[in-house]
Amino acid sequence: MRFADCDPAGIAFYPRLMEHVNGVVEDWFEWPLDYPFNDLHFAKNKGLPTVAINVNFVRPAELGDVIDWRLTVKSLNRSSMTLAVLARRSDGEELMHAEPTLVHTDFERDPPKSEPFPDDSRKKIAIYQDPQ
Repeated sequence: MRFADCDPAGIAFYPRLMEHVNGVVEDWFEWPLDYPFNDLHFAKNKGLPTVAINVNFVRPAELGDVIDWRLTVKSLNRSSMTLAVLARRSDGEELMHAEPTLVHTDFERDPPKSEPFPDDSRKKIAIYQDPQ
């Protein structure tokens, strides 16, 4: 955790942790899914808005913590998915877990409307499904 991520007490400010969760999701779409947000939003006029998020903070993240982020797919539907994003310190202690639900959306429609994930993207996403 960097100085900019923390409050004056040296504890991570929770909205910054939400930005990190979104960054993990964005990186996952960039690689390995090869469906980068830049292409998704600007070239295809699509998007993946987060429509819900459940977050549990297990212990405070602190200035200097090195965080290991893990992402799995909890559920995959026609046009939506719920992810499980886990944050652990480098010593393995769990800090937080988040479950964002994202909807594949066509922004060319007015109003925007959900649409199925492209088949090639769906196959790549399914690889990360949690077998539970």
